[in-house]
Amino acid sequence: MVDGLPVGDLPTGARLRIGATAIVELGAPVAASEPGTSQRAGERVGVLEVGKSDPVAADVRKAGPVAPGDEVSLEAVTLPLTDVLDLHSFRPEDMPRVVTEYLDGARRAGLGEVRIVHGRGRGVQRAIVRRLLTGAPGVAAFTDAPPTRGGWGATVVRLRRTEDAPSA
Repeated sequence: MVDGLPVGDLPTGARLRIGATAIVELGAPVAASEPGTSQRAGERVGVLEVGKSDPVAADVRKAGPVAPGDEVSLEAVTLPLTDVLDLHSFRPEDMPRVVTEYLDGARRAGLGEVRIVHGRGRGVQRAIVRRLLTGAPGVAAFTDAPPTRGGWGATVVRLRRTEDAPSA
């Protein structure tokens, strides 16, 4: 259990510290036959809570001295809210939820402007971010970041104050 919740009830993307140094990020379950996975047929991978039979899918984000079968305690890692969200560490399928939750949190924290770093690449992530921002209730405006702040690899978002945002 983490903060009173079973590991299986934590959201995809939650990061957990295991032991002193290892960090895992909970992921969506992966089919054994899915291309690009190292999982063998019938093998179960993830975080297995004591007393449970099915592991919660997880990716190791920072390796540490934790061996299979070690009993460890879990501690949720809280990331501070800043005026920059770097999407490089998130999976593409998680981006809409991450960006939406980040913008809600930024507005509640009273931030007037944030920068979302999506990378340059082929522009796929940028397009996803821009689609989310278009018509989002708390967004007043957005534009490419200036060259010194990421250029077209980042989007600067001006937020409406919480009381000024239209209802969704």
